[in-house]
Amino acid sequence: MKNIFFLMLFFLCSCMANASSQGIIRVYDNTRYQNIKPLLLADFTKHGIITEDLPSFNPVGLINKEWGFFTGKELYKKLTLSFRYPSVEESRHWTFAGLESEYADTEMYSHGFIMEQGLERITVSLLGDLDWDKDGVLDWLVYCRFEEKASSDKLARNNARKAREYFVIIRDRTAEYWQAEPFVIRDLTLFTHGQDSAVYRNLTERKQKALEPGLALDFEAGQAKILDMPAAETNRKGEKQKINEQSLSE
Repeated sequence: MKNIFFLMLFFLCSCMANASSQGIIRVYDNTRYQNIKPLLLADFTKHGIITEDLPSFNPVGLINKEWGFFTGKELYKKLTLSFRYPSVEESRHWTFAGLESEYADTEMYSHGFIMEQGLERITVSLLGDLDWDKDGVLDWLVYCRFEEKASSDKLARNNARKAREYFVIIRDRTAEYWQAEPFVIRDLTLFTHGQDSAVYRNLTERKQKALEPGLALDFEAGQAKILDMPAAETNRKGEKQKINEQSLSE
């Protein structure tokens, strides 16, 4: 029995080693990954990542040091909102834990978390890891979704709700604060039946800033760290920028 255990352990470790050496993404959140996989194919192909017949792992700390039971808590405490607010320098120190207030409700799980803050519902999940920049170091592929919470009012249930999804890469996890680089952003309008979407990819700095949401619109009372906007941004407070895919095309 002991020999069988060690053989299985060796096999798993070998598979993981082959995954990183062959440019294969190791999938953690497979259910979510399969749902959004078509959005990522073009970018994976560009970076030489194998995208078909992907092996999925659900490892824990003893087998894989990269992932463990506390990955969700790490993302909560260290991942910053700089990918959402690229023009605000202070956002490089704004973490999801910094949003926490008496008004927030956060559900933590092994590889992510769900936070309800004010009128917004936030979902963050580690999809998997891959060698994105081919430097021999595994990077994290993370899914982040910000959406308006559904109304409990029966008369308002047919109203459209806005959501935005970010697919980001974390390449450096040695610092106190983790910065993520978005490579695909999807805007969604959610209806009772179905949804509409617009996809933005190959993002330049100009596109990222054009897609940046207004701070005052996104956060509620109790989030002073976010609502105290830099002086240079004060005159833009409360404005809504209407962005469409055509105006952002290069």
